[in-house]
Amino acid sequence: MKMLMLHVRDFWYQTHCRNLETEEERQEEATVADGAVLAWIHVEPHDLDDRVTAVRKTIKNLKWHARKVEVEQVVLHSFAHLAEQTAEPEASRSIIEEVGERLVSVGFQVHHTPWGHFNQFKMHVEGPGIAKVFKSF
Repeated sequence: MKMLMLHVRDFWYQTHCRNLETEEERQEEATVADGAVLAWIHVEPHDLDDRVTAVRKTIKNLKWHARKVEVEQVVLHSFAHLAEQTAEPEASRSIIEEVGERLVSVGFQVHHTPWGHFNQFKMHVEGPGIAKVFKSF
């Protein structure tokens, strides 16, 4: 698992086009305001061998970062460009969705960017060093 966490003041996305044939083409646009942790998540094949640990460590890191930057919102975005090996799309989706469900169960407001689509983004990333954290596990 590779994960880039950014403390964003606000984050906007809009679908650009579908990149997975298994997904319906759709147009979506949304803004997340008032502060959030934006997580760019790359699920690797080895994460599937020990899914429980991968999910647990992802949640632990997201909760830690959200507490450090004092936010209660998390945006989860699948980003398969942080490592050379990538898990299959449906396996990645399943892990990211489980992470989101578990974060909701402990009180976080969770947003997901549209799965299987390329998106346009605008974001305001905060300045302190803690606002930008990369994790690999």
